[in-house]
Amino acid sequence: MQSQPTSVIGAQGAGDQSGQTFIPGDELTGILETTPEGKLHFTIPFDKISAKEAIGLILYGSNPTPIEDAKLIELLQTSWKAVKDNVVRARVSELRKEGKLIAEQGRYSLSGAGIQWIGQDVLSKVRPGAT
Repeated sequence: MQSQPTSVIGAQGAGDQSGQTFIPGDELTGILETTPEGKLHFTIPFDKISAKEAIGLILYGSNPTPIEDAKLIELLQTSWKAVKDNVVRARVSELRKEGKLIAEQGRYSLSGAGIQWIGQDVLSKVRPGAT
C-alpha cells in the first residue's frame, strides 16, 4: 500500500486555529505547493492538466480529510484558474460517476480508485521532468 500524502486543511476542524491552510504532502512537491502567504497554487502550467485532474490533485493533497464544496471551488479558482462553480460541480459529478470521488454531506474526497488514478496516472503525467 502506498503511503498517502499528509496535509492540513483548516476547514471546520475542532480547535483548529490555523485558518484556511492547505499543506500538500511531499508527493505533490513541484506540482501543488503553498506560497509563504499560505495560498495554494499549482507550479505546473495550468494547461498541462484538466479540471478533473486539478480537482483530483487537490483532493489527493487533502487526503484523508474531505473538502467542502465551497472550499474546493475556492481552492481550484485560486490555485489553478478561474472556473465557474457549475463547471466545478459538473466535473465533480463526472468523477463521482467514474467512481473516483466520494461525495458525502457536501464534502468531497477521493475513493480508493481515485487515489490510485492520481497516484499512478496523473502524478506520472505532471511530475516535473515528465513529458
